[in-house]
Amino acid sequence: MKRMILLALALSACTHKTPDKATHVQHLATTYVSTLPSRGIDYSAKIERVAFGSCANQDEPQPIWKTIAATHPDLFLFTGDNIYGSWSGQQPIAEQYRKLDLVPEYRAVREKVPFMATWDDHDFGQRDGGHEWAGKDAARRDFMNYWTYTRNSMPLEQGGVYHSKIIGPKKQMVQVIMLDTRYYRSPLKERPGFEGKAMNYIPQDEGTILGENQWQWLEAQLKRPAQVRFIISSIQMIANDPQFEKWGNFPKERQRFFDLIKSTRAKNVIVISGDRHIASIAKTDLKGYGPLYDITASSLNRPNKYPDADSHYVGATYNQENFGLAEIDWKMKTVSMQIRDMNSKVVNSVEIKLK
Repeated sequence: MKRMILLALALSACTHKTPDKATHVQHLATTYVSTLPSRGIDYSAKIERVAFGSCANQDEPQPIWKTIAATHPDLFLFTGDNIYGSWSGQQPIAEQYRKLDLVPEYRAVREKVPFMATWDDHDFGQRDGGHEWAGKDAARRDFMNYWTYTRNSMPLEQGGVYHSKIIGPKKQMVQVIMLDTRYYRSPLKERPGFEGKAMNYIPQDEGTILGENQWQWLEAQLKRPAQVRFIISSIQMIANDPQFEKWGNFPKERQRFFDLIKSTRAKNVIVISGDRHIASIAKTDLKGYGPLYDITASSLNRPNKYPDADSHYVGATYNQENFGLAEIDWKMKTVSMQIRDMNSKVVNSVEIKLK
């Protein structure tokens, strides 16, 4: 009897120390911290080429990183849906970041090019999700565990993942403002008859995209000195006709942004967005300010076949794999904003004269 009791205790101890495989994998996934060798940002370096893109499914090949690497960017901006963690079979979120780290072409770029990132709905954890998403704080923890530079870029007690950096020497400073269009955003208003389909939204008079704390922070950022300002919005800022997610679903917020860049006298603001699985360049003329552009680069590896149109678009849209590239000519005081395809061919572009 004594031997049987001792054997039972031993078996019990083994079972306690060795959890089943599924539990172990879940534990690893939810505590994943990236150890990928990556190049940090040199804040004194002159920035001349900035690549950017969005919508990269970690479960599918990502050969476009080779094309991006060949442009030798000084910085890459990941503008949202950097991984997909909102669909069945692609959870938990942190496990998807681990998968991204295993993509060989991506790994090669991270070793040579500094990255900055914000999120969109799929790395936020809920398709078209906003303030109401119960998993947003867990998603934020996963985001900061992966993009470890953000730990020194924003207060831990801050809601959301908005942050900014200024890079470059005096008179050649590039400001990158990463907005968070998810954490504080009010629920979207669905078009009657399309409830629950997450595809057809209409404008509403009330609600917010950024939340008051982020609005105040953005105003302070725009008052800082910089010669070029890239403002990253995961969703489109200027295009107003598509029925999907956009700033136009909250017209008062959209107008507040336009008014803010005018009131702060922030020069050379260029908006960069993603989300749409289609690339475009949109332009609006703001009275008392001048032209404002929004360059949408999407998708890195999830092309779409549907057409897209908007009265603000300049040039043709592009719906195959693509990325964006900003080329700053400090001598000529211009910024060439380009959409490039898988072969690095420029499929749409605009030259912006710096003020």
